[in-house]
Order: sequence, then structure tokens, then C-alpha cells
Amino acid sequence: MVFMDQEMPGMTGSETVGELKKLQMQYLIPEMKIIGCTAHGSDEEVERFMGSGIDQCIHKPINAAELMGILSDLE
Repeated sequence: MVFMDQEMPGMTGSETVGELKKLQMQYLIPEMKIIGCTAHGSDEEVERFMGSGIDQCIHKPINAAELMGILSDLE
């Protein structure tokens, strides 16, 4: 499982997820669940992040109950 922040130096979370998906398709890394983390609240930003291939998106600051719900949904 990977927690991927959307805002990172050098490459966005969406771009990084795209690279991870390419490596998975080449069988260079295993399949994994990716939970996107963002401080952005706009629906457009979340939709763009979800479109990159993440499995779930959580907003910062991270709420423990929300995180536990997401983790149980991914099992």
C-alpha cells in the first residue's frame, strides 16, 4: 500500500502514480493499493487525482476514523 501526496517537488502525485502504473504493466513492480492524499478540496482536483489511478483519496488533515474506513474498504 502506498500513500501518495498530490503536491510533491519535481513530480505531482498524479504523475508519480502514472509512472507506477507503467512499471506495474511491465511487471517490474507488484500491484499495490494507492491512497491519494491531498489538501485540495475542489472536486476537480480530486477527480483529476482519482483519474490517475489511485484507489481512494483522503483529505488532509487525515482523520483516523476516515482512514480506517478507507483501509477496510480496500481489503
